[in-house]
Amino acid sequence: MRGQATRKKILEKTLKLFQEKGILETSISDIEKQVGISKGSLYFHFPSKEALALETLKKARQDFRLFLSTAFSEGLPREALKRFLEMVYQKLKTEGFRTGCLFGNTALEMANREGPLRDLIAETFEEWQEELAKVLSKAQKKGCLCEEIKAEDLALFIIAVLEGAILLSKLQKSGQPLIRTFEILEKLIPFKENKS
Repeated sequence: MRGQATRKKILEKTLKLFQEKGILETSISDIEKQVGISKGSLYFHFPSKEALALETLKKARQDFRLFLSTAFSEGLPREALKRFLEMVYQKLKTEGFRTGCLFGNTALEMANREGPLRDLIAETFEEWQEELAKVLSKAQKKGCLCEEIKAEDLALFIIAVLEGAILLSKLQKSGQPLIRTFEILEKLIPFKENKS
């Protein structure tokens, strides 16, 4: 392996470790073993564990932006939200409900720490809320979602509920918390019939 290919492999393997173990519990030795490289090679590409973690989270954030774009790009708002929830479920199912949400997991680890990792996670959640609020606002403007609750607040609620369901699915190694949560969200979100 050379240069960019090695760097890409390091980021991909580190992402998997962070999803399963968390950033704080993942050691440099874990990363060396998972990637199959020496500590020297690892430090050639990333000067510190924090630098590696930051780059890994930035890459994951880019992937998440694409995920959101794919989910929200077409169709009526209700369909876009449903597609997003289905995509979340399928991604977690593919991983055996072992990994949870990298951003949620990292938020729990970094909430009381200052620095670029915490800042990146906070920005990622803000961006997610903004993108979801755009979909909900669009639905409100079309008259297919009641305007009693601001789109930004409804987006925050959906993210909070979804993160809780993801956490429980990871804990139980089961999709049932997600399925039940999706069913309840569908009943709670006041989309109007035949317009959404």
